[in-house]
Amino acid sequence: MRKIFETRWALLIIVAFGLGARMAAATLGQNFDMNSWFVVADIMSHGGNVYAETKRYNYGPVWFFILQGLDVLALHRHQILRYLIAVFLSGVDVGIFLFLCRRVGRLAGVLFFLNPVSILITGYHSQFDNLAILMGLWSVWLFGDDFEKPVNRRKFFGLLVLGLSLMTKHLFFAFPLWLAVKQKGAKEKILILVVPVACFLLGFAPYWGAGRQGIIEHVFHYDSCQGNYFFSFFVPQCIQWCCSSRTWFFGSLVVFAFICRARNGFESLLIYTGVLVACAPVSTNEYLAIPIALTAVFPSALFALYSAISLLHLSADVNGPHFLKAGLYIDLAIYVLACALAWLFWRPLFLEWLRKVRQQLAIQFEQFKQG
Repeated sequence: MRKIFETRWALLIIVAFGLGARMAAATLGQNFDMNSWFVVADIMSHGGNVYAETKRYNYGPVWFFILQGLDVLALHRHQILRYLIAVFLSGVDVGIFLFLCRRVGRLAGVLFFLNPVSILITGYHSQFDNLAILMGLWSVWLFGDDFEKPVNRRKFFGLLVLGLSLMTKHLFFAFPLWLAVKQKGAKEKILILVVPVACFLLGFAPYWGAGRQGIIEHVFHYDSCQGNYFFSFFVPQCIQWCCSSRTWFFGSLVVFAFICRARNGFESLLIYTGVLVACAPVSTNEYLAIPIALTAVFPSALFALYSAISLLHLSADVNGPHFLKAGLYIDLAIYVLACALAWLFWRPLFLEWLRKVRQQLAIQFEQFKQG
């Protein structure tokens, strides 16, 4: 399998096929998200303050500047803008593909780029989580894995890129903590915690005057539909009585920061995306694509099952392209993702437990035959 991807022509064919699939998905229509991008682009076209003029934007300012540029290229025509957005986000996926090819291997890049979940979220839903993830990957590459050394110029630039990722979409709001627990030195830890968050907050400064209420309500206090799939299914009832799903979510991100302390920054960032989606109290369609790079770098049967169920959900959900009759499978996808993460972390323990169970069953079977 790996030899198939060794030639440059094979990779070019894969990239062409992946791009074509994403653009084909873009022809299937559009949903609420794309209509929101049209609203934002129209506000930017007349120099308005997005945070003051719409409730349909819940992120930092980076994405609406990109929308403004694409809208100018589209000559302010929504029909053209819809495809330019898909082209831009497909290019971002190519960036992640190339990063994974160089860092892990071509198989990992191909598994990411040809994953149907990634294709549908980029092409049809046109959500931009992949842009925040690409910046996150860039940031950990710049920061490096030598956590013994102090924060130098390169590491500091990596923190700025992580802040830019937060200004795009704040997926990695807790990831500075994951880096801080690895880094030696109290001053360095504080710097890691402060710089990305400061970048994120400063991004709102130019829009604070007229957009203060919108920023507070629609960014910091934004509350989507509650799923609580992990919390309600895996967390014991006695703990559910003591804490909310959000408390459990934030606590999980803190705990796993220490569990992943010995891993490098690249692996930690990918695992963070899985923990983020698995434990989140809110689960929507675009979240399903966030851990796809993780599933490509650490392939397993459970991660493959996660992708298959996610594809089933995206195909059947009312906000999807309607390949199948309406139905909800996102809860099952979250359960499988949680199990896949557990297998990734504690596989040796599970295998040892299964070995002991098999031995006990064999002993009992022998005793049954003899007696």
